Amino acid sequence: MTQQPIFSIRDYKIDLSRSVIEQGERQTKMEPKVLKVLYVLAQHPNEVVTHQTLMAQVWQGAEVVPNALQRCIAILRKELGDDAKSPAVIATHPKIGYRLLCEVTWQSPPSAQSTPHSVKRQRLLGLTPAVFATAFIAILLLIITLFWTETPNSHYTHITELTHTDAHESHAIYSPNAQYIVFNRYAGSCNSHIWSKELSTGKEVKLTASAGQFGAPSFTVDGRELVFTANDTCEQTASSHLQKNTCWTLATLDFAQALTQSQAPSIRYQCQATQIKNPKALSNHQYAFLQSDGTDYTLIHYNDLTKQITPLFSDENSSVYHFDYHPIHKKFALFAYDGNNHHQLILLDKFGQLLQQAKLTTELEFDTNQFFTAKFSTQGEYLLAVYNQYLYKIELDGQVSEVNTPSSSLISVSPHPTNSTLLAVQGSKDIDIARIYLHADTAQQTELDLNTVVTPYPSLARTQAQERMARFAPNGQSIAFISDQTGQDEIWLWLDSGNAVQLTHRENNSKIHNFAWSADSHTIAWVENGKLALTNIKGNDLKIPDLKSTDLKEESKFVSTHQPLFSVLNWRDSSTLLVLIKHKLVKHLYQLNINTNTLTPYNIGGVENAWVSHKQLIYSTAQGEIFSRALEPNLVPARALTQLNGKALLVKNGFIYSVDKQTFDLNQYNLDGQFIRTLKTLKPTAWKVTDLHNEQLLLEQFIGIDQEVVILN
Repeated sequence: MTQQPIFSIRDYKIDLSRSVIEQGERQTKMEPKVLKVLYVLAQHPNEVVTHQTLMAQVWQGAEVVPNALQRCIAILRKELGDDAKSPAVIATHPKIGYRLLCEVTWQSPPSAQSTPHSVKRQRLLGLTPAVFATAFIAILLLIITLFWTETPNSHYTHITELTHTDAHESHAIYSPNAQYIVFNRYAGSCNSHIWSKELSTGKEVKLTASAGQFGAPSFTVDGRELVFTANDTCEQTASSHLQKNTCWTLATLDFAQALTQSQAPSIRYQCQATQIKNPKALSNHQYAFLQSDGTDYTLIHYNDLTKQITPLFSDENSSVYHFDYHPIHKKFALFAYDGNNHHQLILLDKFGQLLQQAKLTTELEFDTNQFFTAKFSTQGEYLLAVYNQYLYKIELDGQVSEVNTPSSSLISVSPHPTNSTLLAVQGSKDIDIARIYLHADTAQQTELDLNTVVTPYPSLARTQAQERMARFAPNGQSIAFISDQTGQDEIWLWLDSGNAVQLTHRENNSKIHNFAWSADSHTIAWVENGKLALTNIKGNDLKIPDLKSTDLKEESKFVSTHQPLFSVLNWRDSSTLLVLIKHKLVKHLYQLNINTNTLTPYNIGGVENAWVSHKQLIYSTAQGEIFSRALEPNLVPARALTQLNGKALLVKNGFIYSVDKQTFDLNQYNLDGQFIRTLKTLKPTAWKVTDLHNEQLLLEQFIGIDQEVVILN
């Protein structure tokens, strides 16, 4: 495959392989298609490139939303500091196209086949572009197959996009004969369809007759059937009582029939209230999958002929969270999280007998609170895992090493059946923070044109990254939020001056799960790789007591507790925090006294968030349930507040605020969960409230997801 080019315009460096624009030390992630538009313009500097040419080369005939090209130009102008009314970078030629006004410097030159001279050569040979492209791809795939069959990959240098739609894709795999790829494509309302794409022709086929909540597909060994999970509820719309009756099923689809006409899945393992995931076909209508009991997962063997269920593996000392199966070697690889916060690799034979167990070890620094999703290599000699958007190789003895790729936004990978090429899904989510007023109509104030990205509400700071968990400082003078616009999670501040400043500058590329303001608005508490971090609003580390002695520890930022923390939820008072600690896979609520470094358990598991108000503890669970109990640990059992939505919940100033899942009404309740009044109706893509201060509401608004299927080689 051709190498992704790198070029410069003015003082901007554009790297298509990583989808970034660099200016000095500043790096900005961009949508791949936006940079492809700039790339095509850069190949023809100071020449008008027509709309038709740009659409053909960037989207390659795929159906796109109206004004997609204009949107890309608008994003480029904003990032490159250009003005459409007085352009210095990109000039508009109305009803014709666009022209790049700047000189282009190539660090890595564009490939020959994408230049106009290549097109001329095709015509001279009497080949149409479609015939030439098909022949070229076939020859290239043959060369790649021969090369990679002889030489296994230790790193990947090239990316080739296979899908080009605005409906994001996920869970991509090869068919056993490598003639097709199969993937999930979002279909709205938490549902998806399962699709296939024939690699030689590019033809896409929708395999499922109706959209549903389908899990990751896998093939039977002979390639005749697809195997996947399905369930009949949506997290955004299901009430807490329906959550308890969620119907999980093991489903299959006849692949050959579905290629001819979309099919309804066949149900193999009937409705189960507990979650099942990662189904794999074994042989002779037998399957393996993980099934949850609400706390841990068990590896299950299911015989569809006899309808018999047999537990294959579970471990009291660790919690299994992922597995893969190699059909040739007939062995399982399980990934588990043990009680000492280590990741374990467990190898089993086809009967579930233990072959080997090893702790995952590496010289790299990992966040123990994030999980590996891995698949066996083609020959089963090692596993390939995506972890925190990067690719890693896991030896069967547990050694972990990074594999270089040109992508920093991987979501999943799947190996080619016969060579070292990888099928991958890469991309990102776009989430903004909105600040709206409860008793005023909040409308888009800017004049809309073809280049405007329409958001549910005006964004506090419009970026293409994920901004989330925005919270007012108690004094109302600033807003803290988490953003990954630098390529990893950092805490940022939005000041009254209208500027956003980066507060943290972390070296560890791990997730920030939550944070909390102190009552005096001077300190933000958060967790970095299991340690407590206390940071002031100027971004400097505070002098805080060394929690193991009476001396002051100068300029300390990270403080170890007796157990590694998962996240900080809220301050109870000036010396006590509510924190979460993971015991295997379950998050438990604790009090942490930062003066004495003592942890006091509440003996509550499965907690997502918690608040303190008027000597009451109110907390939500992963299932969206809400409970209330006395603040002091171990006094009174909790009681359920059944009318509330734990996915959009806020406790502030002695009241509970919750968003109705059906109407999107923001309602106010007392601390006993009794309805008081409706404050405002929110929008379907902007309903997750995060804070409230003086009639101003902060919420997260969903802008979009850009996920595409690509080939790595």
